[in-house]
Amino acid sequence: MYLTYSFHDIGVRCGRYSGLPQKCFCTSLFCRPYVALGALLQYLRSSNASHAQVGIGGAGNVEVLKWQVTSADMTVEAVYTRSSVGQLSPLVFTVKGTGRVFMLPGGPLSLQYKVKSWALTTEPAYMLVSTPPGVFCPAHDRKFIPKLANQFSLTMETVIENLGTIAYEQQNYESEEKLVSFTYRPHLHADGMFFLNIRGLNDITIETYRVIHDFKTGIQYMINEKTSNCSIQGIPLTALDAVPAENQHIRLRHASELISIDPNMFIYKGTRRVRGILCDVWVAERGLRKGQYSTVEIYFSHENWTVEVEVFNKVHQVPIGISSYVAVADNPSHWASVVHTFFYQYSDGHPSWRHFDISPCLNRINRIFLILSLEVSYSELVHYNLEAAKNSIRRAVAGIAGVSPLRITDLFLSSRQATGEVDVWFVLLEKPDVTGPVLTPRPQLMMADAYKLLHDITHKHNVSVKLDLSPKKKLFVTIKRGSLETTTEALHPHMRHRSLRYLKAGYTAGSMAGLGFSMAILGTCMGIFVGFLLWKRHTSVPYQVTE
Repeated sequence: MYLTYSFHDIGVRCGRYSGLPQKCFCTSLFCRPYVALGALLQYLRSSNASHAQVGIGGAGNVEVLKWQVTSADMTVEAVYTRSSVGQLSPLVFTVKGTGRVFMLPGGPLSLQYKVKSWALTTEPAYMLVSTPPGVFCPAHDRKFIPKLANQFSLTMETVIENLGTIAYEQQNYESEEKLVSFTYRPHLHADGMFFLNIRGLNDITIETYRVIHDFKTGIQYMINEKTSNCSIQGIPLTALDAVPAENQHIRLRHASELISIDPNMFIYKGTRRVRGILCDVWVAERGLRKGQYSTVEIYFSHENWTVEVEVFNKVHQVPIGISSYVAVADNPSHWASVVHTFFYQYSDGHPSWRHFDISPCLNRINRIFLILSLEVSYSELVHYNLEAAKNSIRRAVAGIAGVSPLRITDLFLSSRQATGEVDVWFVLLEKPDVTGPVLTPRPQLMMADAYKLLHDITHKHNVSVKLDLSPKKKLFVTIKRGSLETTTEALHPHMRHRSLRYLKAGYTAGSMAGLGFSMAILGTCMGIFVGFLLWKRHTSVPYQVTE
């Protein structure tokens, strides 16, 4: 083992030593003699150490292997245990004697090395994390955290060790439209990476919410995922995805600002395998707050690893997870709380608009069902990317109508084979009567005014729409002049499909089989009963009553 530095830890705290190897553990107050472990192993090898198998542990005897060298001025011991597959694992190294044996200053030397963790590895020794999880040790060498993409989607698995709880959530970050969407569980959320502080929800214990922040209008939509009840208000000034601006206003945080600690405060620790993935590890101190000492570790996939996103896109240095460690300041001997959040299904593309669906909030105010036609074949859109085409159409229609794309919902494309065109079905929602705390909120037209503007433009002009089907494919299509019409909920394909899905979900295969069997029995019984009545009424049936 070759070290250029070392540390000592007392519980969850760490103090770094310098002046290695073969010198001393030195701080600003004192120095302690130190012998590199590599030097001890070399001493045992060169001195022909005796070898013996001994038992330790009293009644629960454990067989260990001990190598020992004893001389007039030095005793060195190395204790190993053997695994079930015959692999040796180091346990304890002991040194007692005079320092001059290892070319240290004169005087007695007494050291004991207890191995806390050990594993065979093919990774370079200088790359491995040398401190326990969560422990922050100051360092002079800096390696900065990779920058997060401006937009991304991911699923989070949160493991709360002291509660024995696992929870799954989603994060969606759309920088172009300045939108953030995430699931919120008040009974689980605490200080963390993306968590939100929302007033009035401290007593809720079991409900789950989908929260949408529109930073172009400053409005927060909070939807109960079980009941679809919705509340609309300004984005809280304390929201962790917001940055305070002047005069009690806010702005959207950049993706790299979402971590609850300044990225420049993180110290690079080395590499560690997380979920079997080789990761670079950074750690930062949060310091003391409310009598608690806490640290944060964040993991990014190693630069030599490749993450496949949407089959063909390959990216490097993707965030893999973040861990939060909390200890009581008066007793920092162990971590009182450990929370791990692992990231899955990471994608740095545009999130799907279904994550930003606010129709449960605005449907109850007012809405209008509309249809228009595009002069393009359905097969051409399907050939490239139908979802990307729908996203472009949504933005284009919202831009013409002077509304946020959030107010264009239930967008559905259908083919008109007779003319080779595509019908676009959608719903235009009413404007929420809320003003958010942003400096320059996006102007919002009332629904009636937005419909009139959209109607007038598409009836008087040939409007061309750019569809971003892929990074290399742009398609310009024309909205058929005069094609915009109002329709009804009953005719909207999306609504019809939603009703069919509901009916199908109401009956299982088992219930349908039981229903068929019951109907068969009922039919048989009815047939027997009707046959009996007919037989009873027939006058020619010969029967005789005898005594």
